[in-house]
Amino acid sequence: MSSLETIFDLDQFTSILNNQLNIGLPGFDAQNIMSPSIRDHALKTSDPSLARDSSVLLLFYPNNGQLYIPFMKRTTGNTNHSGQISLPGGKYEESDENRTITAIRETNEELGVDCDQIKILGFLTELYIPVSNFMVLPVLGYCEKRPDFKLSEFEVEEIIEMPISQLLAKENIANFSFTKNGFEIHAPYFQAKEHKIWGATAMILSELREIIRRAGLIQ
Repeated sequence: MSSLETIFDLDQFTSILNNQLNIGLPGFDAQNIMSPSIRDHALKTSDPSLARDSSVLLLFYPNNGQLYIPFMKRTTGNTNHSGQISLPGGKYEESDENRTITAIRETNEELGVDCDQIKILGFLTELYIPVSNFMVLPVLGYCEKRPDFKLSEFEVEEIIEMPISQLLAKENIANFSFTKNGFEIHAPYFQAKEHKIWGATAMILSELREIIRRAGLIQ
């Protein structure tokens, strides 16, 4: 059986993902593995039925003999997610045909990826984010070569490119604690270089990880 470390061919990887998507999504149980402790409290004071539609893009591409996925550190400002590590994406606009288009458009605006280079594979399970009142659709896509990234100076402070074999490795997952707005928060995270990926982004990655684990590529 192949392992994620030995799959460097984009076509092979996307074929495996397609097969797994056809089986069905792991859903909430997989997302919840990486849920922070504050989430249950936040859900009790929120109403998902009033959520705004949004989407993010998990974009795979080959680079230096491995398959990568990009994240971005948002610029520091007054938004709920400023300074955090996230996937490219954002709010659905009325001009968007659907949330797939939203994810592609936002990736173009934030990371400068040519829309025509992005090919769509499918979707993961929607995830509600109480702090921003977004209902996020994770979109899976790929580029056949590393994109020529051009970061939005207003939205993106830094791009973080991670080999997916390293990102999703079991030994790359840990837990940390911190205090925010008077709450002590305990959160699992994926290590991405010197950054911690936690919260909604980690929950989305957790479902992706379960799909890849189910295919026998990781433990």
